[in-house]
Amino acid sequence: MNTSARYRFSLTGLLIIVTGLLSPSMAQTFTVSDASSMTIFGSANVTDWEAEVTSITGHITVTIPENADWSDAQASWFDEVDIRIPVGDIDADSRRMNRNMHDYLKEDDYPEITYRLVQAKELVVLDNPGFKLTVLGTVSAAGESVELEHDVVITPNQNGGFTVTGSQDLKMTDFGIDPPTAVLGSIRSRDEMTIEFELVLE
Repeated sequence: MNTSARYRFSLTGLLIIVTGLLSPSMAQTFTVSDASSMTIFGSANVTDWEAEVTSITGHITVTIPENADWSDAQASWFDEVDIRIPVGDIDADSRRMNRNMHDYLKEDDYPEITYRLVQAKELVVLDNPGFKLTVLGTVSAAGESVELEHDVVITPNQNGGFTVTGSQDLKMTDFGIDPPTAVLGSIRSRDEMTIEFELVLE
């Protein structure tokens, strides 16, 4: 490589570095902490039931413009959401129900339930510290994927992270799961269930 070519190469590299340092925004990745929680609520014709999700992993990537803070938040800041729930860590406090639930969710073939962001659509600032974010996301479970639009409330934390809370109705049949029955069909689980969650990001 001659001197002129080396000079052009060095100058190009320098410009790339400087451009990166002067970038008007910076992507930050926040991870789901152990303080997070999620509960699944369902019902049958004779009783209600619930199951705790004892392990949640994942991350959210946010691109925050230079010199901005959460008071300036926009929906476009949210680039990526990847949440994972091990099927084996869904606990209904009943060995029999756990076994059945894990079987219905096809744990051997699909050991995780996942949620991924498709698009952050709209952000509304709330009266209390925080804001409501409307998102389009995909839930995958038991080999099926469902795309849904829903709202979450995001509250900044003092440690620089934030907490995401929300509630979402789903149907078992959306994932190819027939609502289970027992005792010769006299006990019938309803198709609808509700997921309530609080994800602490740090």
